[in-house]
Parts: sequence; C-alpha cells; structure tokens
Amino acid sequence: MIPPLKGLIRNLNSWLGKPVATPETDPQRFFGTMLTLPNPDPILREMGRADAVYYSIMMDAHVIGEIRSIRGSFRSHKYRLDVGKDGDSKSAAAMELCANWMASQAPNAIVDWLEVMWQMSACIFTGYRTHELVWELVDGKYLPTSVIDRPGRRFRFDVHGSPMLLSNGAWQGASVEPYQFVVSRHMPTHDNPYGMALLSSCFWPWTFKTGGWRYFVKYCERHGLPWPVGRYPAGTSESEQDDLADALAGMMEAGYVVMQEGNGVELLVPNGSGSGNLPQQNLISLCNREMSKALTSQAMIGEQLDVGARAAADTAKERQSEVHDSDRDIAAASMAQIFKWITLFNFGEGVAPPTLEFYKQEAAGKARAETYQIAANMGAKPSRKAMLDELDIPEAEDDQDALLPMAKGLTAKTAAAPAGTTLPVDFSAVAGFTFAKAAGMTEDEAMQLAADAADQAIEDKMIAPVYAMLVQFEAEGKTLAEFQTALQGLVGEMDDEGLREVIDRALSYSMLRGAATQAE
Repeated sequence: MIPPLKGLIRNLNSWLGKPVATPETDPQRFFGTMLTLPNPDPILREMGRADAVYYSIMMDAHVIGEIRSIRGSFRSHKYRLDVGKDGDSKSAAAMELCANWMASQAPNAIVDWLEVMWQMSACIFTGYRTHELVWELVDGKYLPTSVIDRPGRRFRFDVHGSPMLLSNGAWQGASVEPYQFVVSRHMPTHDNPYGMALLSSCFWPWTFKTGGWRYFVKYCERHGLPWPVGRYPAGTSESEQDDLADALAGMMEAGYVVMQEGNGVELLVPNGSGSGNLPQQNLISLCNREMSKALTSQAMIGEQLDVGARAAADTAKERQSEVHDSDRDIAAASMAQIFKWITLFNFGEGVAPPTLEFYKQEAAGKARAETYQIAANMGAKPSRKAMLDELDIPEAEDDQDALLPMAKGLTAKTAAAPAGTTLPVDFSAVAGFTFAKAAGMTEDEAMQLAADAADQAIEDKMIAPVYAMLVQFEAEGKTLAEFQTALQGLVGEMDDEGLREVIDRALSYSMLRGAATQAE
C-alpha cells in the first residue's frame, strides 16, 4: 500500500542532506573509518616505496621522453582568467585581484606559475599532487604568498577523501584545514581518493624491459664479436694445433694473425631468425609501446614501428590532443580552488570566483581571412581587431606604416610603378597572342578570337542570368516594377570571379589591339 503524501514528505525531510551509503555504514570498513585509508595502488601495497619506484620509472629513457613530450604540449599553451559571473562588479573585482596576485609575485622561489600548474597536471603520473598555501595579509587582502609543491609521502587520505598530513607525533596523519592544501588528483573515486597513477601501469613493462636489457647486454658481450674458427689439415701435431689456438686468441686483440700455409680461419657471426630482431630486443620494444599507451593513450607517436596511413596518424594526433586537454583541466580545476578561497576571504560568500582556461595562440590562414570577408559581404560587422589578432597581424601605427589596398584592376607590380611611368605590359596576354599566331592565325584572327571570348564571357556571366529571370517573371505574370526591383538584387549577387574574368579578357583584347596598331 502506498503511504500517504504527508508521510512521504515527512520521511523525505528526515533524510534531506544525509547520505546513506557512507563509509561509516560499510561493514568492510568499520574499523577503517578511524584511521587513514590505505592506498589501493598495487605498487604501494606490495612494495611500500611509491616515490622511489615512480622516480626510477621516470628515469627510463623512453618514459622521460614521453613525459617531456607531454610537458612540452602543456607549456605550449597560455592561460587567462575569466570572470566568474558576467555583469557582477564583485566577481569582476575578484578576478582583478586574482590576476594581479599572479602577475605581481611568483608562486615560490623555484618555479613560475606555469610550472606550478604543470606540477598539478603531473598528478596523472603519480595519482595525486599536493601544494601547500601559505597565507598572509597583503595590503589588506588575504592572499597566498607561497604555493609550494609537497611530496606525496607526507599525505594520506581518510575515508571521506580529505587529506591527512603525516608529521612528527602524527604517524597516522592529522586533519588539516581545506584552505591549507590544494590536492590535484587523476581519476579519483571515493574508494580510491589517491587517484589513478599512470606510472603504476608502467611498472611491469618497465620491470620486464629492465630485465630484458640485462640479458640483451649479456648476449652482446658473449656473441657481439665474431668467433674465429681455425682449420688445420689432418695430421697436424698437437704443438702446431696449440700454436694455431694461441694465434687465434691473439687475433682478437691484435686484429691479425700469422699462421703457416695450409691452415684456414673462418669468422662466424650470429644471425637472428625471422625479422632479424633478437627476443630481448622485441621484448624491449613491446615494453616501450605498452608504456607509451599508458602515458599518452597510444603508441603510434611514441613508438612508430610501421608506416601507417595518414588517416590513422591524424586519428592518433587528435586522440592525443584530447588527452592533453583533459590533463590541463586538472590544473585549471586546482587553480580554481585557490581562486575560490581568495574570493571567499576577501569578498565574502555569494561571489563567483574567477576561472582559469588554457589556450594556444595560432595564426589563422587564408581560409579564416576569407571567412571574415564573406561575413562582411553578407552584411555582418565582424571585428577588425579580432580578425587581426586571430591572423596574428599587428596593426599599423599610422598611415605611413600601413599597407594600403591596391586599386582595382592593378596587380602588385603595376601598383608599385612610379607616377609618370608606363605601366608594364601583361606578358601572359602577349604570349597568348603569339601562341595564336604560331598556330597559323593572322593578327586579325587572333584579335577576333579574343573579342569573341570576351563577348561570350559577358553573355554567360551577365546577359544570361538577366534573360533567365526575365523569362521567369513573364511566365509568372509579374510587373515591370517587380522585375526592376529583383534586377537590382541580381546584380548585387553576381559572381565576382566571373566579372573579374570578363574584365581580364576585355583588357587583353584592348592590349592586343594596341600591340597590333603599334606594329602597323
């Protein structure tokens, strides 16, 4: 039977704001709620030396190469602050305060702000990173005067995911104020507030790779040099055999051997089977690919063994770019936590703190410039300053420094001609005229051909559209006034490229007429 509505509302009110499936009610963690939560990472659980193991993995040549690539992508972006709430004066003031704070001081004596944000983003490798905020009163404002990276071994997390600081006298960890530390985490959950560490996924490939190197080096030491095999004829005495053996032994150091005639030396060089790669070498390559997939989500760029299709390369690049964007989001979220406390302490509750976003300034190309031109031709009013900023073109200081548009019908060469000089001849048109004469045409025939081409272009680009519209209006029974109004719109919509072609052919025809007159 469904209970009455009042009973449902009374029951709902009693549970408002009260979670049910909490760690305190978990039978498997009844005693764990009194202490810090153990890190479920397999390396920490089985080895207990996360920092040392992670550092060793990062020192691998392949791993550090991938990390440097990720870091390079991170630092290639710039950052800016955005107001938390548009139109709110307090939110604007909070953004100005945070921006001035970042601009006026470095986070600490070692690194800059971009490096601090990289440290926050680097939590993807170890699961979490922690930064301590040292607050002071500066010009009447509460601001962090230092943002310092602290080692992960100093922290544990309780069942609610709150950081616990390990210190002398607090070996199990002591709770801290939420504004004292900013914790950056990679894919955390309530069961695992320590986050997912990518270097843990590299542990076994790194281990097998290290073991593979050991046996690979032994193989090279043992079989890297060719084996000299001495051959002697039957009946050779033992003393002569010993002399040959000594000669071969000295050959490895001296590089040559002297022996009596009749003896022979053969050098045996070990060859790999199949593709020519040894099992140890294949193992090392496989481990590198596995670690690349863990760190960058794919192995095509980090370990490209085969030549792939361009579509596959573009897909891999796009996928890696998306992964890097998600990594930068971690740093932006961590900085947003700092902005939240600065806004709360200095402006009170209810004021939206600013946010931080990363962007990459890239100069747009011709296609983007044409987009602005099309928008302007359609009646929109795009920003000239925005276009110059996007195209990365600095605006001229004055008219003398400015590049002015060329007059219509002139090329760059003719526009630069000094005043009073004869404009240069379009030699492409002269070449066409010469080609026509070489084909057996007379000058009159060549000029007539140019005139016919100009007439045809005018008919196709101008007369034909007007005639087609006239026929349509006559069939629909529209008036002459309506036709005149529509004709004005048609002329405004004519293809500029077609009109330009007509002008070019007319100019060519005129030039040819002038050349023929001078020849006569």
